[in-house]
Amino acid sequence: MRGSRHFKVAGLVAIIWMTGCASFEPALRTSDLVRARQPSVAETQDGLEISVEEFITPDKSRQAFDADLASYGVLAMLVRAENKGVGHYKIAQRSITAAVGGQALPAIGAVDAANQAATSEYAGKALGWTVAAGPFAILLWPVTIAGSAAHTQSVNRRIQQHFESLQLTDALIKPNQTATGFVYFKLPEDSKKLEHLVIEATATEDPGGKQLSFKLSVPAIALQ
Repeated sequence: MRGSRHFKVAGLVAIIWMTGCASFEPALRTSDLVRARQPSVAETQDGLEISVEEFITPDKSRQAFDADLASYGVLAMLVRAENKGVGHYKIAQRSITAAVGGQALPAIGAVDAANQAATSEYAGKALGWTVAAGPFAILLWPVTIAGSAAHTQSVNRRIQQHFESLQLTDALIKPNQTATGFVYFKLPEDSKKLEHLVIEATATEDPGGKQLSFKLSVPAIALQ
């Protein structure tokens, strides 16, 4: 009887631990990117408008990624290419670069950005809940650690998929069409304020091969 009671208590605590610990709940969805937004800066050439919007300030970062990306050294910029002209243009993710004060920032993929930022924050939240659970978590450590591992792995994969779903992909933009998505870069270490941030993008006319080069200077951004 005592063993059965202990098992029930263990199961109950495990369920409470898994449901009570940190969850990943970003407010921004892929469908939200299609809507018109207020960019940080925009430039138009031959009817093609390229705009960028910062998602690095804590509030906006949490809105999109449920984490403060800057504190983990990740820069996320929302890029939007809208064709208001008559030509067809190709835009590739690799053609978009970022630099601070003339120093190029390394581009990183969606999964790497997720692993560096949001999954780390989630692990920290889960650990904090475990500490708060105190003796219950310690008493039932085999149960809680097994549940924690499975739950964390599942959430981490969901986080990675979210970063991937929001990432800008290569696109052919026809008249009256829009391509939009995030690009991710590594921030300079110990950044407190992002000044002289420049995003450059290149679009290629198809057919014809004419290239349009965009250079967008983003206003200074406080990271804290």
